[in-house]
Amino acid sequence: MAIVGVMGSGKVEWEALSTPLGKWIAEQGFDLLTGAGFGVMLSTARAFSTTHGRKGRSIGIMPSEPHPVRGFAPLQGYPNPYIDLPILTPLPRKLAEAPDDALNRNYVNVLTSDVVVALPGNQGTLDEIRLATRFAKPLICIGPIDAFDGVPPGTRIVSALEDVYQFVLATTGSIDETAPRPS
Repeated sequence: MAIVGVMGSGKVEWEALSTPLGKWIAEQGFDLLTGAGFGVMLSTARAFSTTHGRKGRSIGIMPSEPHPVRGFAPLQGYPNPYIDLPILTPLPRKLAEAPDDALNRNYVNVLTSDVVVALPGNQGTLDEIRLATRFAKPLICIGPIDAFDGVPPGTRIVSALEDVYQFVLATTGSIDETAPRPS
């Protein structure tokens, strides 16, 4: 079962994109991976988890902070209530002032995903897009083009969810790209 990583804003849900995407991922039987937080992560996981008959799991990679007894603890509010499998790493969120090569949980998000779908977001999302490019992970971005300023040249940005669905299916080997498409 393929893991579809959905990256995006931790504040804005982008519901018109994230809700149908989360539902579609569940209907396809894929696992969903997010950063276990709010915004796009919350709305995608909510749609995924509330889809009747889903088979996949909602995986959340949580940022942490040092804890005097447990070693590390998730940041307050993590994971959101729609995460089936929360994964605590000793890695923090990507801080804006951190150098590009600073280790953070975005590495786990990207490297664990079989395919990365990025919705509009901020610095953390841009970092995940750059990491997906760096590590040659299949990547597609969806949303307004101007929401993806600063992405690496050649990054595929689309505006229709159908394009994302076809990309994910083709990338995961779930469809034959040479088969005729309905008109």
